[in-house]
Amino acid sequence: MKRRFMAAGFTAAEMLVASAIAGIVAGTAALTIYTVTLAQRQYSQIASFTLPNGALANFYPGRTGTSVNCAIAPNFGAVAQAESVREKFIFDVSQAIGVYCLARNSGNYNTIRPTGITSPPAGTNLDTPDAFRSYLGTLYSAAPTTFVSFRNFPATAPCLSIYVLGYSNNAATIPVTAVYDLDVVSAKDPTSGVIIGNYVSVRRFVNGALTAYYDCCFKLFGDGTDSWYPAVVSFERQSRKALVEGSTSIDRFKIAKEKPFCLVFWPDPSRSSLKLPNGNTTASYNTSFTSTDPRKAYNHMAGRTAFMFVVPLFPST
Repeated sequence: MKRRFMAAGFTAAEMLVASAIAGIVAGTAALTIYTVTLAQRQYSQIASFTLPNGALANFYPGRTGTSVNCAIAPNFGAVAQAESVREKFIFDVSQAIGVYCLARNSGNYNTIRPTGITSPPAGTNLDTPDAFRSYLGTLYSAAPTTFVSFRNFPATAPCLSIYVLGYSNNAATIPVTAVYDLDVVSAKDPTSGVIIGNYVSVRRFVNGALTAYYDCCFKLFGDGTDSWYPAVVSFERQSRKALVEGSTSIDRFKIAKEKPFCLVFWPDPSRSSLKLPNGNTTASYNTSFTSTDPRKAYNHMAGRTAFMFVVPLFPST
């Protein structure tokens, strides 16, 4: 005797309910995607800009000319690139014996990206950025004119070179693990030649070769507050207050309990501009601080970027 199997299936009512649920799910997903898409800030807008002569050749070895295609901020593709450079920077600093942040004025491009430097003579104390800048000047003739002399913060320098030094098994030389260059230059409309934005490029060089970078263009908004300084502020050990050198320029930054450190600011591609919000100025942001308060030098940088680092500035001496 053969066994008979009952045929199974959905009833009309079940099919109706299933179809209704599927329609609700699909409709909700479509509305969600549409809403997110509308809410997205620019993430794929690319445009051509004209940069100052010599900028591209310095920023990206092998490049020629003055025309560059890059993302317009806010741009999440550029944010992803910036995150990648950030990770490399944090890793490099974690392996370093010394980190020196040298400020530069816009247009003073850094060409000093060695694989290593000669160890300084016995007794030479490279305990501040300017001490390292001065020593670099004894090795490279371009150093004195490339970098700005500063003790704790450069007043109006928007550009930055960071030298990360590593361990060595040779007492005569010190390896340069990486050199990071931050540059902010004007970007012009290729047709009219009018400055329409600030082109920002942050790059990582290892053994003189470009290994990572992010770039984007921040549009100008015409109120004159588009700026990026100070890009670095350094803090010395509190014990240095024993020697009074001037409260407004030097002594107010002697607050580090143990390790000297610095604050480093990179422009954030998720923001639309380098300008201060709401038409404020640097002065108006810092009026609540006295001249002896270190925050008066950099309070206006607060909230302007997610790419702010606290790193050891130099050996703890």
